Amino acid sequence: AEHVSQPVFARYLNVSKNLVSDWERGAKKPGGPALRLLSIIQRNGLDAVA
Repeated sequence: AEHVSQPVFARYLNVSKNLVSDWERGAKKPGGPALRLLSIIQRNGLDAVA
């Protein structure tokens, strides 16, 4: 996996860095458009959504 800071990752997904933190901690699960983007990033890397 690519290592980027939460603020940078949040900007790519157009969500708050607090939400990214919640995902990482397992407090919340991504859904909707964010979940689709995350699956694209997982397959193809961040450049796929840059």
